[in-house]
Amino acid sequence: MRKEQCQAERSHLKRWPLIILTTTLLIIAVVTTALLANTRNVDVDATVVNVRRGPGLAYGVEGQVTHGARLAILGEKNSWYRVRLPGNKVGWVASWLVNNNEATTGDAKTGVTTAAVNVRASSTANARKLGTLKSGAKIKVVYQEGAWSQIIYDGTAAWISSKYVKLDGASTNVSTSDQALANASAAAAANLSVTTKRNANLRNSAGINGSVAKNLPANTKLAVIGESGEWYEVKTNSGTTGYVASWVVTTPSNGTSTTTATSLSEATIVLDPGHGGSDTGALSTGDKYEKTYTLRTAEAIRSALAAAGANVVMTRSSDTFVSLAKRPKIAHQVKADAFISIHFDSSPQTNEASGHTVYYYSSKKDISLARNLNTALKGVGTPSRGIEFGDFEVLRDNQQPSVLLEMGYINDNSDFSKIRTTAYQQRVAADVVEGLRSYFENGAQH
Repeated sequence: MRKEQCQAERSHLKRWPLIILTTTLLIIAVVTTALLANTRNVDVDATVVNVRRGPGLAYGVEGQVTHGARLAILGEKNSWYRVRLPGNKVGWVASWLVNNNEATTGDAKTGVTTAAVNVRASSTANARKLGTLKSGAKIKVVYQEGAWSQIIYDGTAAWISSKYVKLDGASTNVSTSDQALANASAAAAANLSVTTKRNANLRNSAGINGSVAKNLPANTKLAVIGESGEWYEVKTNSGTTGYVASWVVTTPSNGTSTTTATSLSEATIVLDPGHGGSDTGALSTGDKYEKTYTLRTAEAIRSALAAAGANVVMTRSSDTFVSLAKRPKIAHQVKADAFISIHFDSSPQTNEASGHTVYYYSSKKDISLARNLNTALKGVGTPSRGIEFGDFEVLRDNQQPSVLLEMGYINDNSDFSKIRTTAYQQRVAADVVEGLRSYFENGAQH
């Protein structure tokens, strides 16, 4: 009886490791299931997407993923996703090239200000003042962070104290350009830093006439808190704020100095449908407005570019007035890789001129874009009038590569018979895509 009891005890002891192992595996399975359930995944929308070493086009490419690939999101920064790749590698992809059903929408909360409040370029009390809102002013709140609320203000993203914000519980869709501006502003404030290349002056205001706050030695690292034209608003390690010229500092590049998109699928393109709202533009012989067809053509181009994987920003997406000054400003805010303004020409007398023209302003930054688009558009269906210099405000004040396309004479019956058709608008769109693809594949050479 004692021998049988010992054997039973030994058999019982042998089962304990198996029980422990089974329990451990069950726990691991439960935890893994929970983690997988909470993982945010994205699917690659573009044909091919570059995976970069950091959150921006300035970082080198470490690999590529193709259409349909599913990636797990590990983090977000500057409108880029940090993702896990096959082989357990980690890299960054542009958020606009992937489909993330769990990502936030382009909604903004609506509300009013409860008192007069200063509008600032970034979320600090000593940031550059952009203007003032009166008490009761209607606002669109894109994002709130602690004591600060990010709003859309005068065509750009700005910040006001949350203390003076009263939300009404409603929301509204922000326009494509407004959302892009908000993203650009958030990206600019997200841990961007610059380093002085030599001894440099920290000034109290943007511009060479600003008084000098202090002298900074070479290799001084500065946190960027805003931008004003060609000047960075910065903060030193000691907390001093001021402005430094962009040409005396370097930005992180991880071994490469280019910030230009290397493919159309990585590019941000600003499309500018000419005129709009009270500005009707030129008239056809049948009194049709130019503004109608610039928008229709731009929409066709937008769809074609989006299908090619590009990030597209429209200066207007409806029949609304947009000032000439605001249009190039949008391109600068979103760091556009190309700005294309769409127009239709008009001659003093009807039916005396025909054809399309590509205009540029800067022979240094615009000419390559103009040449590639001109080549692609030669078969569009209207006579090509070539490339010409154009002293237009949307080009003259534009810091990004930019062109203005006059895609036919609206008061020429032959041209207008094409301009008004969906087929012509789609042909223009297809040729613009090819021109841009060639431009980026050739390295956007100037």
